[in-house]
Amino acid sequence: MMLLAWGIIFGAIYTSHLVSQLPDISGLLAKGTSRQITVLDAQGRIIAERNLDQGGMIQVSQLPPYVPDAFIAIEDRRFRSHLGIDPIGMGRAAFEDMAVGHVAQGGSTLTQQLAKNLFLESKRTFDRKAEEALLALYLESRYSKDQILTLYLNHVYFGSGAYGIEAASEHFFGKPAAKLTLPEAARLAGSVKAPTRYNPLSDSDASSDRAAVVLRAMEDAGFITDAQRAEAESTRPRVVREESGAGYFADWAIAEAHGDIGDASEPIVIETTFDRDLQTQAESAVRLGLAQQGDKLHASEAALVAMTPDGAIRAMVGGRSYSESPFNRALAKRQPGSAFKPFVYLAAFEHGHKPDDVMNDGPIDIHGWRPGDYEGKFEGPISLTRAFAKSSNVVAAQLTAEVGPKTVANTAYRLGIESPLEEVSSLALGTSNVTPLELTAAYVPFANGGQAIHPFGITRIRAKSGKVLWQRNAPGLDRVMSAENNEEVVSMMVETVKTGTGKAARLDERPTAGKTGTTQDYHDAWFVGFTSDLVTGVWIGNDDYKPMTKATGGGLPAHIFKSFMEQAESGRPVKPLIGEAPAPTPIADTAPEKTDDRTLIDKLIDSLSSKDSGTKSEQ
Repeated sequence: MMLLAWGIIFGAIYTSHLVSQLPDISGLLAKGTSRQITVLDAQGRIIAERNLDQGGMIQVSQLPPYVPDAFIAIEDRRFRSHLGIDPIGMGRAAFEDMAVGHVAQGGSTLTQQLAKNLFLESKRTFDRKAEEALLALYLESRYSKDQILTLYLNHVYFGSGAYGIEAASEHFFGKPAAKLTLPEAARLAGSVKAPTRYNPLSDSDASSDRAAVVLRAMEDAGFITDAQRAEAESTRPRVVREESGAGYFADWAIAEAHGDIGDASEPIVIETTFDRDLQTQAESAVRLGLAQQGDKLHASEAALVAMTPDGAIRAMVGGRSYSESPFNRALAKRQPGSAFKPFVYLAAFEHGHKPDDVMNDGPIDIHGWRPGDYEGKFEGPISLTRAFAKSSNVVAAQLTAEVGPKTVANTAYRLGIESPLEEVSSLALGTSNVTPLELTAAYVPFANGGQAIHPFGITRIRAKSGKVLWQRNAPGLDRVMSAENNEEVVSMMVETVKTGTGKAARLDERPTAGKTGTTQDYHDAWFVGFTSDLVTGVWIGNDDYKPMTKATGGGLPAHIFKSFMEQAESGRPVKPLIGEAPAPTPIADTAPEKTDDRTLIDKLIDSLSSKDSGTKSEQ
């Protein structure tokens, strides 16, 4: 009894503390939902504007009944009957949370979600969940169910910078929310769970699949009939798409800024590292490359990411056309193939190997696994520098077996890979999925002398009035490899571009380093490389994972890299690579003719038509 009494006392004190922190909720319905988000490039030029002139708050009574019903069905089936918290849902969530030791499950009602959106930080802690529940009860005591639903629909985030259902309806479908159809309403309701992934602009297939889940939930709840569900599932709404390819970066930046943008009623300005001119050049290189070689190679899509040696993102191309497909392939996970090998060799050098060490490029058997080189061509005893330049699979496999797949994976993590890596022998050949953004970022330490970075695109977020809401503080850089090992890997990357599989990427009279990557059955092809100014990654492939026709990283990806980098570097002074060895291996073939006065199109056409003898050694 004494313990119970003390429990009640401490519970009352804790509750009193939370109550004392409750915000003023009077006048919420009088607030408008207008939010203007302007995204600027590094020179202060506008690259995107979202959600302009959204006007006042739209009431639930102004919407077709199936619009609020869609949100209730998928987010909070018992919304009309509970008092702000759902004991059944909370009990399930609490059980899961205790099992894992932290807050993992939501269990939040629409009212709790509204409380979080209006007043609380997005981090998941037990205190925050307690405050959320108390605020939900508080809101339910002051507002009717329709008023709470009105507030929720006008404040929830739908992705792609759209806050509130009126903004989302205008942004995605080009119409006021009062004119939403059932298929459109299902897509908006479905996007709330994961706005960046499920919004109608990001991935139309994922949005449709999620909408089907919403429609089935609506039918189960008795909100629509089976016939209405079937008709809505078979209808694809027309989605309004932006024309500028900068939309890929703008979508990413707005999603990154979510949570740091303050009062929803204030116009927001996001200042970024983006370079509109470099973006135009990157889009041109991708578009022209696919136009010249895409059909021949059966490659329908490409991605390009460019950043400076401190990790500042300058350009991001997420596909052939943002207006046709806003799905950002720079953020999509694909197998990197041999573009993963720098991490293998770095791990080997950290365990005593040297670039001049000789290993056998020939058939091997690693616990029943027999990796082969492209077309089965082996060279016998070769140096590690030559093995890297020709992208020998069997040498990379032997090095991985020697130091251990776990060591290789940890090396990749240390340099910036964030996606989970399978600690198996085939990791040597890049069989674990990564995104173009993270793979490019993981090459940055090679370009900057061995310093860790985290890729970033936002420098400051401020209200239009000038109030700073968030500002990036440059972190102290940690060394992730020794200067000696950095020099060894970079020297091999230079050799790859000079005499190996990456010859097509070599820039005229400018030091360049990089690595090609081609996956099994030609599902993916990559080139990731750098100069002293920029680190750029290029990927080509197909969204449906269909294999291409003998598309290698030393082919079209290397050509796109060269086309973009020649334009990006135009007029900049030539500087040596930070990690390049003082006495690099001489270029084996004749230096290409200078073409400084030729156009981007001329250069690309010529480079694509030239014979590339160094791309056939890679798998």
